[in-house]
Amino acid sequence: MDRERLGLAVVPVAAVGWTTEDIQNVAREAESAGFEAIFTTEVNNDAIATAQFMGAATERIHVGTWIANVYLRHPYVCAQGAALIAASTGGRFILGLGVSHQPVNGALKIDMSNAGEDVRQYTADVQAWLRGEGPATHLPQMPAPRKVPVYVAAITSRTVEHAAELADGIMPIFWSPDRVRKSKTWIERGRAKAPGLGHCDLTLGIPTFIGDDIEALRRTARQNLALYTYFPFFQKLFRASGFTAEAQQMELGAGADSLSNDLLDSICLIGPVESCKEQLAEYRAAGVDLPILMAPLGVEGARTVISAFSAAPVAA
Repeated sequence: MDRERLGLAVVPVAAVGWTTEDIQNVAREAESAGFEAIFTTEVNNDAIATAQFMGAATERIHVGTWIANVYLRHPYVCAQGAALIAASTGGRFILGLGVSHQPVNGALKIDMSNAGEDVRQYTADVQAWLRGEGPATHLPQMPAPRKVPVYVAAITSRTVEHAAELADGIMPIFWSPDRVRKSKTWIERGRAKAPGLGHCDLTLGIPTFIGDDIEALRRTARQNLALYTYFPFFQKLFRASGFTAEAQQMELGAGADSLSNDLLDSICLIGPVESCKEQLAEYRAAGVDLPILMAPLGVEGARTVISAFSAAPVAA
């Protein structure tokens, strides 16, 4: 029986203890454990380069960006980099695109006042370059030698519908199984405008905290997720998901304290591994095609998740 699809997301930067050797070793370990894909965030790093680095160290696992910030590189450069990684890995690269967040882009003096349209246009431009369209530069353009699936980060009903109009898949995060079920309608509305695209691959980033001490795990979850509470996109998501009191606390700057037990239990896998697998099964039943387990910060956090969900022994 084939293993069910499963991805892993990591934040592989020196600020949380990662070395370059760790990046490649963890990618190999995820591959050996039977994961379908490993994704890198773009947090104080170059996600495209990091994905290429992981791809060079592996043979079978898909590598991808979760997500690459559309404001940081010209779509032509993004497409050329993606095409190179796909060719060098035998078609194992997945390009995830998104707009990142206001505080991040503000620090880089990037204007994201028209974020929705920016990501739509950028995605379309990247896809066009990948098809070999566009004016000649030094030489005529050529299509990418291997297909590059393009996924778009989306969390609200409107952004999901728009992403489903043009992308191969979508990359939400912090959804409950109930929100996954609701998203089917949003995806169908978008796909109806582009019927030639076929199935829209629904991934979902799920924060994962494994162990027996639930209260300790919740404290760890709060430490890992506190930063996201300051981002307006997620404040709006939690409000739309019914966590109005928590969203109000986030807007007031409460940080980790705004993450109630109910909210954490709704969007995370928390508890002993068998309990986490049961929760994961609920997400699959709701309609998630590719769950992406968001590992706790740090190398050991990633290894804990790999070991818990391994389909084969992982080397020490």
